[in-house]
Amino acid sequence: MFVALLALSLTAAGDTLRVGVYHNPPKLQLDDTERVSGILGDLLSAMASREGWQLDPVACHWQACLQALQRGEIDLLPDVGWSEARAERLDFHEVPALHSWSQVYQGRGETVEAALDLGGKRIAVLQGSMQHGYLQQLLDSFGAEAAWVTVSGYAAAFEAVRDGEADVAVSNHFFGGWQAAEYGLRDTPIMFQPARLFYASSGGRQSQVLASIDGYLERWKADGHSPYYAALQRWRGPESGKALVPPMIWWGMAALVLLLAVALGGSLLLKRRVAARTADLEKVKDRLSTILDSVEAYIYIKTPDLRYEYANRKVCEFLELPAEQVIGKRDSDFFDTETVASLHRNDLRVIDQGEKVVTEEVKIFKRGSRAFTFLSAKLPLRDSQGNIQSLCGISTDITDYREIQAHNHRLTFYDPLTGLPNRRQLLDHLELVTKSIHRSNRYAALLFIDLDNFKVVNDLQGLHRGDELLHRVAERLSDAVRESDTLARLGADEFVLLLHDLGEDMSRAASAAERVAEKLLAAILDARDIDSRGLPTTGSIGITLFSGREASVDTAMQQADIALQQAKNAGGNALRFFSSEMQSAVMARVHLEADLHQALQRDELDLHYQVQVDGDTHVTGVEALLRWHHPRRGMVSPGVFIPLAESSQLILPIGHWVLESACRQLAVWAEAQETEALTISVNVSSVQFQQADFVAQVKRLLDETGACPERLIMEVTESLLMDDPERVRDTMTALSELGIRFGLDDFGTGYSSLNYLKRLPLHQLKIDQSFVHDLLVDPVDAAIVETTITLANSLGLEVTAEGVETVEQHEWLKGQGCHSFQGYLYSRPVPIGELVLGVLPSPLDS
Repeated sequence: MFVALLALSLTAAGDTLRVGVYHNPPKLQLDDTERVSGILGDLLSAMASREGWQLDPVACHWQACLQALQRGEIDLLPDVGWSEARAERLDFHEVPALHSWSQVYQGRGETVEAALDLGGKRIAVLQGSMQHGYLQQLLDSFGAEAAWVTVSGYAAAFEAVRDGEADVAVSNHFFGGWQAAEYGLRDTPIMFQPARLFYASSGGRQSQVLASIDGYLERWKADGHSPYYAALQRWRGPESGKALVPPMIWWGMAALVLLLAVALGGSLLLKRRVAARTADLEKVKDRLSTILDSVEAYIYIKTPDLRYEYANRKVCEFLELPAEQVIGKRDSDFFDTETVASLHRNDLRVIDQGEKVVTEEVKIFKRGSRAFTFLSAKLPLRDSQGNIQSLCGISTDITDYREIQAHNHRLTFYDPLTGLPNRRQLLDHLELVTKSIHRSNRYAALLFIDLDNFKVVNDLQGLHRGDELLHRVAERLSDAVRESDTLARLGADEFVLLLHDLGEDMSRAASAAERVAEKLLAAILDARDIDSRGLPTTGSIGITLFSGREASVDTAMQQADIALQQAKNAGGNALRFFSSEMQSAVMARVHLEADLHQALQRDELDLHYQVQVDGDTHVTGVEALLRWHHPRRGMVSPGVFIPLAESSQLILPIGHWVLESACRQLAVWAEAQETEALTISVNVSSVQFQQADFVAQVKRLLDETGACPERLIMEVTESLLMDDPERVRDTMTALSELGIRFGLDDFGTGYSSLNYLKRLPLHQLKIDQSFVHDLLVDPVDAAIVETTITLANSLGLEVTAEGVETVEQHEWLKGQGCHSFQGYLYSRPVPIGELVLGVLPSPLDS
């Protein structure tokens, strides 16, 4: 008959579970509809919905719940901390549902800093709890007494302190962190009894239920999207990972260190205070050992040569060795080389320098791969003379805390499919960039990227193939951008790229953003599956530039989205700027650059020459000036196409053609006596100077054309000289050794420095035409020109005045000691066939 009744009880429990619920939010409580709620309540409800259990909540106080569980009046009790004593009376599953610890909270006016400060205090504690037993044992071991105010719940404990019925209250950190401020309480550094929390039953009645709970906890803890982490975030918020190891843990560790130091010095204290109780010292030692073994922390002592002298139960369990096999060993007997080196550094700071070290330590076993993270406090133990005798360490395992913290961080800031930053992190970065450009007025760009017809991929090939495509696109896009920029996924097939620090010039910033967008479109095309079933993949990109105080996060997001829709409306595989005017300008620039690519092949480029004369208008040389005659646009200004050629690297083949043409002309002139002494000045771009083989290229041109290097003058700008001056000096020196001469163009308009005039192999200074134009009416310009001529003459440099247009300018410059002139007064730049050489008509006769 008894067996039949027991079987009936087990069957009924499988359908309906009577669940004890004591009010302990946020872990456990009844909601407004009398349903079980809180972290553990939500988890149980999620399991019940899958198993078909019917949950029958039974409201009770903590002690009443425990007694009802043992009597079989309820089937299951959540939020039960495991202990050996309870394990003899109750049934537990294997995988902990939560990790917690206990903490002491104090009211206004209290100054509780350490465990010994609890002596003489009125302590509100949960009746029949492990916290009560632990603190009673701790205070008894030091002969301290306290007045215990037993309550039925943590809320009642906090109310007792608030109402003046108790001085301090004991609670788990979940409830304390949630409610302490509401009751006017604040936490103390006293933290103890790290606990593992379970669902408990009794009498073997619910073994199958506990086994099912174990299965769910094991699977859900391994899945970041499971109901387990959803419950944690629902009750503790997405930032909860930060609270797993709160800043007060450092004070808690300090309190543990103080407790241990007092305990280890207990024998000396007892000798002074009760000399007559010598016979009790052995009992105190045994009691101390019991206390250290019962503390849920890893406590150890090392000798000055870093051998273990003492290890408590937790240390031995961690090493999976008995104490006799730990004592006398070193860390190198247990851990890998990197772990040993890190522990050794911290230990020597204590032993050699007497420091107190509080730090996180990562430990990996010799034959293992998993890393365990500990929060360790280490301090020196000294004898009566103050000499360091040993090292004492207390470590707390925070591995699970750190893993949950890292997992929560990934969930909060990163997209789980692609691993890219998510919308939240993008908006954070965009906020920082907009604030920085408010001050700097530098441009940034926001690019919205959307895959064309992505829905077709999902419809034809399935969601799995669609996810694979998104992952490949994310990889290709990441390879195409700078590490300093932010590439994020907003969701579905939408990506965003934030480009910052694009300079203060809007057209250059737009050009840079356009080049990046073209790379991204190419990267998307490259993301097609190598499988034959892969469909062609294209993308559309909307771009907005923003700068100055008008820039804002919302505006940038809206404008980029509008530009994206324009790109989609254009048929896809396209990019569009938000500004229609900028769009037109960018496209015009794109077309011009495309035409420039063909200009050399189509023989549209030409060299014009402007003569350079001496004081008597004898032609001494020419400057080669590049011209582009576009078949539709006509003559394109060098100020337009040369910067375009430099930004697109087209200046390299164009610059090589200019040098080759100049060298061939020098070779032709060398065959006639009247022209063999003429020079040709050629402007050289900084991009050409950056080529590693530029000197070799020039030498090869000289050898191939037979040009005299002494007749070739390379004109460089001051900005080039300031860009990596050591490398520039080495290149100029190597070219100078070939016989080539150098002129400094537009002197005085850049970073004028006497230093490079002295250190670099320069032969000529050219006074910029902006100073020559007004030298007869502007005393400042006249002073600059006069000083430049004097400086050049004193350094043995030739000086050429550019932009001479009048006889008066010629005569003034000649009178100041200038002997070389160039400008419209003598000749405009003309093709080689129209060039007049020899002696020009004197401008004085005009």
